[in-house]
Order: sequence, then C-alpha cells, then structure tokens
Amino acid sequence: MFKRLRLWIPPVLFIIFLVGTTGFAFLGGLSESASLTTKILYHAVLSICYLSLWATIAQAIQQLRPAPTQIFWQCIVGIITITVLIYLVYQIQGGFLDINVPAAPTVYIKSALLNTLFAAMSFIVIQLFSRLGRFRRTQRSERNWHLLLLFILITFVAVSPFHHHFNAESPPFAQPLIALLAAGTLGAIIFIFLNSIRLAWIVRLSFRQKMISIGLGVVLIAFTAGTFMIIFRPDLTLMFLSESSYPIDYLQFHSLPLFTAIILSMTYGFVYSLTSVLSLIFHLPTMGDFRRSADEMAAIQDLTVLVREVADSEKLHDWIVSTPVDAGSGKAAWLTINDLETGSLTPLIVASYKIEASTAEEACDLVALHQAATISQKLIYIQNTVTDRRTEQAKPNGILSLLVLPLVTSTEVLGTLFVSREITGAFEHDDLESIGLFASQATLVLENARLLEEKIEGERLASELSIAREVQQRLLPQTTPEFTHLTLAASSTPALEVGGDYYDWLDLGEGRLAFIVADVSGKGTSAAFYMAEMQGIFQAVTRIAPNPPDFLFHANQALGESLEKNVFVTAIYGVLDYHSGQLLMARAGHSPAVIVDVNGHANLLRSSGMGIGLDRSDIFTETLEVQQIQFSPGDLVVLYTDGVIESRNAAAEEFGYDRLMESIQSARFESAQGVHDTVRATVDEFMGSEKNYDDDLTLLVIKWHGIR
Repeated sequence: MFKRLRLWIPPVLFIIFLVGTTGFAFLGGLSESASLTTKILYHAVLSICYLSLWATIAQAIQQLRPAPTQIFWQCIVGIITITVLIYLVYQIQGGFLDINVPAAPTVYIKSALLNTLFAAMSFIVIQLFSRLGRFRRTQRSERNWHLLLLFILITFVAVSPFHHHFNAESPPFAQPLIALLAAGTLGAIIFIFLNSIRLAWIVRLSFRQKMISIGLGVVLIAFTAGTFMIIFRPDLTLMFLSESSYPIDYLQFHSLPLFTAIILSMTYGFVYSLTSVLSLIFHLPTMGDFRRSADEMAAIQDLTVLVREVADSEKLHDWIVSTPVDAGSGKAAWLTINDLETGSLTPLIVASYKIEASTAEEACDLVALHQAATISQKLIYIQNTVTDRRTEQAKPNGILSLLVLPLVTSTEVLGTLFVSREITGAFEHDDLESIGLFASQATLVLENARLLEEKIEGERLASELSIAREVQQRLLPQTTPEFTHLTLAASSTPALEVGGDYYDWLDLGEGRLAFIVADVSGKGTSAAFYMAEMQGIFQAVTRIAPNPPDFLFHANQALGESLEKNVFVTAIYGVLDYHSGQLLMARAGHSPAVIVDVNGHANLLRSSGMGIGLDRSDIFTETLEVQQIQFSPGDLVVLYTDGVIESRNAAAEEFGYDRLMESIQSARFESAQGVHDTVRATVDEFMGSEKNYDDDLTLLVIKWHGIR
C-alpha cells in the first residue's frame, strides 16, 4: 500500500503547486512591489512543481519499461497527443498577452496549461531517449547523463533572475549570471552531443527492425522540428493565426527558466533522433556481417549446451557439419572419421550438410585429404579445386574452394571437417579463423562425448561387476556350521571386483566333513566363471565320490572340457572324520596346507599332484598323492591360496611361508576364528596402510577339538 501511495505523491504535488503558483501570480503576488525573497520563493516552488511532473513521467516510463524499438513510436504518440492538447488549450479565448499590460485571468490559466503540456512533452522526449542513451549502462554513460541534467539545471538557475517578473532592469550580478548561463548552455550542448552518440541499442537490431526504426526516426525528427516551429514560428504552421500571441510568449510569461529547460530537452530529442537515423542508415551495409557474427554466437551457445548434455554421436556429427554453414562460413560441409569398428584406415563420411555424402565422395579424394590433414595436423586450404589433383572432380559438383580441418586433441586426430564454397578463393582470413574456432570447439565436443561415453561404459561395467561380485560371494558359504568336535573359519578377498578363488565345505554325514580350497589361474571375470563351475562340481561330485582321489579325478574330467588353453585350476581337497580326527587330503598343484599341533609344531603338506586341466590322461591320477593324518585334540589345518604368501609390502618383500606359520603358531590356542583373524591381521599389517592385493586372497582354518 505504501508503494502505491508513493506513486501518487508526485502527481498530487504537481497539481497542488501548479494551482498554487498560478493563483499566486494571478492575485498579484509577483507585482513590482513584491520583494525579491517572494519572487525567489515563487520560482523555487515552481521548480518543485515541475520536478514533481518530471518524477511523475519518470515513474510512468519506468512502469512501461519500453524496449529500444518501442521508444520511437511511444515518443511520436506522446508528441502527437500533447500537440493536440496544445491546440485545444490555445483555442481558449480571452485576454491579450503583453508584459506591459496587466494580464487577464485566462492568460494565467492558458500560460500554466501550455507550460505544463510543453514541459510534459520535453520530459517525455528526454526520458525516453535517455533509456536509449543509457542502454547497457556503463559508468561513463551514467556520468554523461547526470552531467547533462546538471548543466540544464545550471542554465535553469542562471536564467531565473532575467525573468520579466523580477524587474525591467538588469538583475543584480548580471555579468556573473550571464557567464554562468553561457557555461551552462555550452555544457548542455556538449553533453547533448555526447549522450546522442551513444547508440549501443542499434547493434543487435535485425534488418527489419532497423528499417522500422529509420522510418520512425524520420517521423520523430519532423515532429520535434514541428514543435520548434510551433514555439518560435506558429504563423507558419497555420494553427494559431486566430490569435496574435504566440506560444513562446506564454512560455516565457509563465517561467523563463522552464522555457529554457524545455528548449534544451527538445534539442536533445531532435539531435538524438538525427544521430540515430544516420547511424541506422550507416549500419545497413554491415547487416550481413553482423548476422554472421550473431549466427556464430548462437552456434557457440549451442555448443555449451551440447558439451553439457549431449552424448549422442549422430547428433554431435550433425551439429559439427551444420554449424559453419549456418553461420555463413561455407555452403556445404561434411565430416569424416576413421572406421574404428573394423580398424580400417579408410575414412567414412559420418555426416554431411547441404551436400549428399555420395557427392562429397565423388568430389574429392577423401583418403588423401584425410591422411594429409591427419599427418600435418594443420588446416589445408585449396583455393581452386580445379588445379589440385585431389579435387579434380569437385568443380562439376559445385565445389571450387575447399577447407580441410583436422579435429586434433592432445594425443590423436578424431576426424576431419570439410567445408566448401561454390567460387574460387572464397575463404578470407576471418573465415579461416571462425571455421578454425568451430573445428576446435567440435574437437572439444567430440572429446567430451567420447569421455562421457567411456565414463558411462565404465560405470555400466562397474555396476555389472558389482552384481557379479555379489553373485560370486553368494556361491561361497554364507554361514559357518557349528560342530561339537571342530570349529571352522574362512574368508575370500578378490584382487579385482571378482576373482578366481573358491572355498567351500559340505557335511557328508556320519561324522565326515568335506572341504576344498581352489584357485583358478588368472584373475577377473573369466576366472570368476570357472570358479562358479568349480562350485557346481564340488556340490555335485562330493556327494557321490567324496574320497579325495575320486573327487579330483572327476573334477579334472569335468573342468578339462571347458577350460581354455593355458588355463588351469589348483585345488586342495580333504575329508575330515570329526569323530576320530582322521584327515584324508590330496593336493592338485595347490599351495601346501599348514598343519600345526597343540605343541606348536608346524608342517607343510607337500604331497604331489598336478593342476586340474593340465592333463586329461591317467598321468593326472598317477601323480596324485593322498595323505592321511591323525589329529590330536587342539591340532589345526590351514588352507590358503598363493595370494596370502605372495602378498607384498612397500619394499616389494613377500609375506612368505615362515611368517604364515609363525602367525598360526602364535594363535594356536585360539579357536579357528581366532587363528583366521590373527593371520589376516598379520598379512594386513605386513602390507601397510595401502592394501593393494596383487592376487585373490583366500584363507580356510579347521581346528579339531576332539571329543568333548
């Protein structure tokens, strides 16, 4: 509500002060007997009155917020409307204006109304054109605008003592006031010119907008000139011949300072209209260049969107070939890249614009030009395709000038951009610069798209590997069974997302427990697949052939059919009778198991045997050795993969067998879980803070407690 009230304050003050000053003058307040103080106060109040009118018009224009192209016709409408009102006011009959004869009441009213209308016209003109002069404001434009207002104010103040209402003689301090008046007028004229040559709003107008602005500007020049004619020579306008007093008489009679401000404001409008029309006319021949610059800017803006959002290679290729053509730098364009899928060195046209791909292939030797640009990594400019053997067929296809630009990153050439024109020597230096800029931006877009595609592919693979890791972990035992006579503990940590290590156990009934630790040669996804196959074999074969030699024989037969060449599986398999403590174990090329008794004696079980999949004949069975061990209460066996003993610290030193056995011996009185945790902690401490496992790491601990 306060904001609305504030909008009404200036017009209300204007009306009050206008009625008050007019009534005061009509009642003889400015007679010869009036004191100098009274007259000064009168003009001060009159100044506040028209400052309120200025604020009212400023608020109205601020609310409208006209665009630069709207200001001309708004100014014309304002001038026409006020001119009609001036004509109507001037038709008020009664009284004759003469400074030597007391004025009639109608003279005061007509004088106040005419001054209000002319002041409103001048204020509308100067404020509308100030929006053009201050378009894209800078410190200089604001300073020049405020200095113009300051010099108009100086002129207003300096001319005030010369008003005929003061006296017929020269006012006090006439010479200094004349000097101040001259300085104010000169300064106002200078800054009228400086503000009138600021025409930043013209630059980005379209051709149609420029032509409309020229027409409106010419009309506005005629109207402002007509306003001066109405003021100074109304007899030539055929409007005011019915009265001998001219508008200039009424303006000077009411307020000579205001009359001066009106003239300077209308002069600013006339000069700005004139400079605008001339500038618009001079800008017409450069419309093509400006449009081209605008198209280039639009292309760069499109680029920013593509860099952030687009990963579609087809869309990117279309943008790369269309941009230089749409920006006016060429008539046709096409893009070639190497066929990465087939590995062929023959470039392929992946996109073309304003030319068919088949036509482009016929017009020039794509292979030669593509290779030349790739090797040199520099722009190739063929000014006349007729004289170059690589473009002998270009002329029949309307190609007489050709640019070949390699799209070069810091490490490689992503493709080659061809831009053509239909006349010889058509590419100028600025064309080469702008197309070169497009080529560098196109390289950025392609590189960004490729990196984005690689990132997306990497994230997809990481997601798939994460799923594969979860699936693989589910193939391992999810719970540890509880037995009266023994305890179990195990874990497996892959070096990559998935691994080739495997451990498992199976209660065969009748007090027997089968267990296995296996290691597929290699790491990663292929090893993980064989590990899954090994899990299926263990769960199936153990139930029908639990004895170590039988199980390993069937496992070798089954895996031997599916393993790739140079891929094998090492395994250590055993069956423990947990009622009697008897252990049967066989080793197929795997790391030897560690046996530690309750007294701390440690042994490595180095039984013979070759890896699964290395041989499918009887040699595999003949070389397989089964060991039988009788446990005493408190004895334990530790199975592991080579990732444990081959773990390295920062000095590239291996963990080794000795440290493994020492860590087991130190924890021999613990349960199987305690032994397991001690070994893992020792390995981790040995490797240091950065635990980068070179190989999959699996550990299985079985401790026999005897019959309790």
